[in-house]
Amino acid sequence: MLTAAMLGLIEQTGLDIIVLTEELDDREFFASRLTRMQTFQLLGALADTARNLPPEVRQRLSAVDWSAWDALPAALARPTENAFRIWVAAKELTPFTVQCLIDAKRVYPDMFQIAP
Repeated sequence: MLTAAMLGLIEQTGLDIIVLTEELDDREFFASRLTRMQTFQLLGALADTARNLPPEVRQRLSAVDWSAWDALPAALARPTENAFRIWVAAKELTPFTVQCLIDAKRVYPDMFQIAP
């Protein structure tokens, strides 16, 4: 049940990131202090949740680049040095992860059921 809630949180956080960044290019994103800071916060929350998923869940969802999510908090701690990595996480890693979760719901519906 906890795993389903975590996966749901990852999906919703990912969708929030997509909405925040969908119409921005990289210059607009980094120039927008509020959008940038909110996106950084959401990316960090998503990475933290992903890191706490049980190893067997991460293995079953092997299409997701979990190592990229694991490395993201360090990049977020030094955003000036890691602007490209953060941009790629927001615009590519996040949508891909959300799509993987949507696809996984069809294959592993039991992982996404919250009912006891």
